[in-house]
Amino acid sequence: MKKPAEVQTIKAKFRQKLQDPEYFTSKILNKHLWSIQSEILKSVRDNPRTAVRSCHGIGKTFTAAMCILWFLYTHPKSIVLSTAPTWRQVEKLIWKEIRSAYREAAIPLGGNLLPRTPELHLVHDEWYAAGLSTNEPDRFQGFHEEHILVIVDEAAGVNKEIFEAVEGILTSSGARLLLIGNPTSIGGAFYDAFMKPGYKTFHVSAYDTPNFIASGITPEDIAHDTWQAKLKEIPYPKLITPQWVSDRYKTWGEGSYPYQVRVMGNFPQQGEDTLIPLLWIELAMERWEEQPEAEPIQLGVDVAAYGSDKTVIAIRKGCKVMELNVYSQKNTRETAGLVVNTAREIGTAKIAVDEIGIGRGVVDSLEEEGYENVGVNVAERSIDPERFANKRAELWWNMRELLDPEKAPIALPPDDELLSELASVKYKLTARGAIQIESKDDMRKRLGHSPDRADAVVLAFANAEYEGFVSLVGDLYVSKYF
Repeated sequence: MKKPAEVQTIKAKFRQKLQDPEYFTSKILNKHLWSIQSEILKSVRDNPRTAVRSCHGIGKTFTAAMCILWFLYTHPKSIVLSTAPTWRQVEKLIWKEIRSAYREAAIPLGGNLLPRTPELHLVHDEWYAAGLSTNEPDRFQGFHEEHILVIVDEAAGVNKEIFEAVEGILTSSGARLLLIGNPTSIGGAFYDAFMKPGYKTFHVSAYDTPNFIASGITPEDIAHDTWQAKLKEIPYPKLITPQWVSDRYKTWGEGSYPYQVRVMGNFPQQGEDTLIPLLWIELAMERWEEQPEAEPIQLGVDVAAYGSDKTVIAIRKGCKVMELNVYSQKNTRETAGLVVNTAREIGTAKIAVDEIGIGRGVVDSLEEEGYENVGVNVAERSIDPERFANKRAELWWNMRELLDPEKAPIALPPDDELLSELASVKYKLTARGAIQIESKDDMRKRLGHSPDRADAVVLAFANAEYEGFVSLVGDLYVSKYF
């Protein structure tokens, strides 16, 4: 039997080991961190402020969850707060990882993990971790402990009021802040963390992750399609893979905003001529699962004009756009038949079809079937000609307004091609100061394909009834013209 002094020495050494987040994660939680994940947690230990901008799929949420558990269990009487742009991200993502690690730990962790709310209490109610929503900045006030950690997941999407509230509780010597996310927006607290002193920062591209490093896959391999010949293994199947990056390279293009953000982990070099910020689109797609379907229901139809183009039918139910129906090689009669069948299935007579060019034939067929006012001529005069050069500019600007997260909570289906098209649209001002949107032909030349998905979604919001739509979004501002 060991003497009491020996036992105390062993305990002291063990407590010292637990200060290493990698040791805690592997020995206590029975989880494995890859190199940069380990460096991030050590930075939280050693630095008051840490910020991580990364590509898609590096295990950001897992890293945040491991950090929460390590900090909570190794800092007596500590408080750990986590947040994200949506409640779903807090409850279903971060805290899903926490619950999984808690259950699968190598030893019983103890404490009280609440079953229905994102909270974990240790010993007493003043030592705990909790997930908070970002729609109530006041909830972030009043927390004061020597050891307090705040983690902001997908930090680019969190508004400034939350960051201001967080600053008010990071006053103690043991306070720590971790910002982590995709760099989807230029400006704001997350962007500033990389432009101003005060943060230990990390930049992680796809090529810094294990599935690329293990086989030595480089950007040149993706560009020249030689990566498959080099691929040896996928050590982390849940992380970003060369196949995914190769697909995005072909779909988005190396210079596109989505590729630079989601693959390279770079902030978008968003010019003044970009119509819709990438962040707004991603937030709309994040809302999609939880957004309820409602009235009115409308179809937006973009008809394929060339062999490689796609005919797209977008179904809007209230503020929510459903998954897009995409078709190839359909003539006008076949396209009209698809539209009629879709309208009958979902129960709507509201249809908006781009009638320029080949779309005129579809409009004629729909009118023969008894549908009225289905044609939209995007080249015609706008309702407000002093502000918009034509109807196309008016419709696209209203799409921008509807995607502004501070104005209207519309939801879009998670669709990489739709995201790329919406984020790539450019605009300019005419000599008389009216807004003019880049033409479809110009976009086709620049992107290599027509923005079929995006145009269908824009048409799904054309000719919407103002009063009916306002009733869906409560007191939030909605543009007069859509």
